[in-house]
Amino acid sequence: MKRTQKNALAMAGLMTAATLFSAVPAMADDVITVDFWTAPQQVQYNYWEEKAQAFNETKTEVNGKIVEVKVQQMPETPSSEAGIQNAIATGTAPAVSENINRGFAATLAASEVVYDLSEEDWFQDVIEARAMGDAMENWAIDEKQYVLPVYVNPMVWQWNKPALDVLGFEKAPETVDEFNAVIAAFSEKKDELKEIGVTHTFYRPSLTRPDQYWDRWFDFMMIYNGLSQGMPILENDELVMDKDSAIEAMEVIGTFGNSIQQGELSSIWIEEQPSILVSINAPWEISLYEENNKVYGEDYVYGPSLVKEEGDIPYNYADSKGLTFYKTDNVSEDQHEGAVEFVKWVYNKDNSAQSDLDWLNATTMLPVRGDLNDNEVFADSMKENPALAALAEWVPYAIPGLATDKDADIWTAFTEVGMAPYMNEVTAAEPCNAPDATSYIEDAMDAMEEAAGLK
Repeated sequence: MKRTQKNALAMAGLMTAATLFSAVPAMADDVITVDFWTAPQQVQYNYWEEKAQAFNETKTEVNGKIVEVKVQQMPETPSSEAGIQNAIATGTAPAVSENINRGFAATLAASEVVYDLSEEDWFQDVIEARAMGDAMENWAIDEKQYVLPVYVNPMVWQWNKPALDVLGFEKAPETVDEFNAVIAAFSEKKDELKEIGVTHTFYRPSLTRPDQYWDRWFDFMMIYNGLSQGMPILENDELVMDKDSAIEAMEVIGTFGNSIQQGELSSIWIEEQPSILVSINAPWEISLYEENNKVYGEDYVYGPSLVKEEGDIPYNYADSKGLTFYKTDNVSEDQHEGAVEFVKWVYNKDNSAQSDLDWLNATTMLPVRGDLNDNEVFADSMKENPALAALAEWVPYAIPGLATDKDADIWTAFTEVGMAPYMNEVTAAEPCNAPDATSYIEDAMDAMEEAAGLK
């Protein structure tokens, strides 16, 4: 397919920062230099730099030339997405980069500056090697695949284990009925809970903040995914969100009533006695908990995204990003093929498990695999980190963000018209008395369509 930079200049018009990188240097006659951009995080740079050095030592050739991968961090100001768009517009794009979510991939795909990988044999081989079949269904954009997912943080509930014990529950709730029973028990045993420091059910300061639109991915969208059984919210620029499931999801939050802690608190889970019953989990804080002697299974436990009926699949929101290959004029065919050879080498049948184990150890973020709790390569790491092992159960059911560049518009409108005004009612209600969310969801859906120009 002919390379194009369609819409790249228009994309760059949105940028305010100059590119931080110079154009790709001229290649030696016998060397293909492949630029690989990592996320602007040192641990991720270190991981990919080590992989690139090992690959370069293999002296892999493309069309009689040796492939040499050069790793650098992508710019993060004003954002990594802005840095990539600016690089595309100025002819300095890398051959491949990580740190791409599904929404941004949709933007790049609409501009025809990234490769569709769905028909590539090597891509299918990687999916098989990493047991990713179920996960990839959720990454499709117009039935094509533009991203090779690297990591995923399944967003589920994080429960105060001592509080659950006081309330008489041996495990975290899995269904809406079980959830309602836990919140009802909270109301009945407030005095007993105060003895262990618990004064509120739920911690979520962002519920009335439209400017923090991304938090709707983690709370509303996580709950909606489970209750709707993975039904989409958006398809082909059409809002297809299931209204009934959306109402039920909103009312799950409404069930907390006036017991929600909305004030800004820092590191609530490392307090000697956390003051809340539950929050949305934050996998990136696991190391912080360990540093403060918080033990998974004793101090906190994870519970799945709620479902309506026992046996339903606990679909959740995937905080997930991956690799994308750029189809721009400054990236030669040899450089593209060299980038593919590098990624193939990292994730081929022989290397993928070790590569993903190295990633897990370096970043403490779960690689996108369907066998994390079954593959013996990961056995020791999962045994040493039961919190990650628990999260790994829900990796196959984690659904990434919407395939659109209108995420900000959609969720800002949703919060302004739906969530924020609904919370005014919720904070005046007692727990287990969720206000009817029907009118709020109906108004929010209209606002989402208008704000994002949806059908």
